[in-house]
Amino acid sequence: MSEPNAPDPYSKAFETLVSEPDEDIVGLLAYSLFKASIRERAQAGQDVRGPLRNPTKTEAAAYRGQAERILETYAAQAIEDARPGIVATAQSAAKTEIIAEIRRRTGWWPTIVAGMVVWVVTIILTVGVVLIAPDWVRGLVQHATSK
Repeated sequence: MSEPNAPDPYSKAFETLVSEPDEDIVGLLAYSLFKASIRERAQAGQDVRGPLRNPTKTEAAAYRGQAERILETYAAQAIEDARPGIVATAQSAAKTEIIAEIRRRTGWWPTIVAGMVVWVVTIILTVGVVLIAPDWVRGLVQHATSK
């Protein structure tokens, strides 16, 4: 039997709801939800000593489930709030990368080299056609140049 002025037994609610105090965010939120419910009961005039101060496994699972849903909703909203900035950053980075690639491919030296290669190939093909061409092409060329 306990003495009339003896302190209430130690509550194991924190240990029941929180597995790792430094890492268990769900447990910490569940514990705060539990404490809020104890506070509401006390404000409503209920006696919250004894068994009410130690949640059962079922109650602990319910508080943890509620905490998970709150955190999921918070995370979803945080992602949705960040989405415009993420999209804008990605679009800006892609635009910068595309412009840099276009500049790299259309710079002075690549353009000059490509133009010279095309010019040389055109001359070689023209000379080849004239030298290997049938008589009617040679006659056409001679006729065009004899004027």
